[in-house]
Amino acid sequence: MPFARRTAALALVAALGAPASPAQAAPRPGPQTPSVLLLTVDDGAGVHATVLTCGPTGGLHPDPFTACRLVARVDGDLDALDVDGAPCTSQYAPVVARAAGFWQARPVSYTRTFANPCLMQRTTASLFTF
Repeated sequence: MPFARRTAALALVAALGAPASPAQAAPRPGPQTPSVLLLTVDDGAGVHATVLTCGPTGGLHPDPFTACRLVARVDGDLDALDVDGAPCTSQYAPVVARAAGFWQARPVSYTRTFANPCLMQRTTASLFTF
């Protein structure tokens, strides 16, 4: 297992098993049940991974607030994401985006192959940008 993927997997396990601190117990907008997703992108040259936590917002994702809002907008159904319909080039440079974890106590398992990074970004916005 590549280092980045192993690190993200360990972070996911730690986040799922870690009790909430008193500071995190205060109600916040967004998910009321802690939600954790392990996000990976395989661009053919390697696998890049990060962990997104929502309710409270955090994790290793570089923009967890925007990413949590995106996932909340489709209530964890990542297949329903379709952020920007702008055109992309027809360049073929496949990328595989994956998400695994829990959203509002429901399991999430998402895998989608995009023809190129532009199409992935147009569909998922910043969710898989890390």
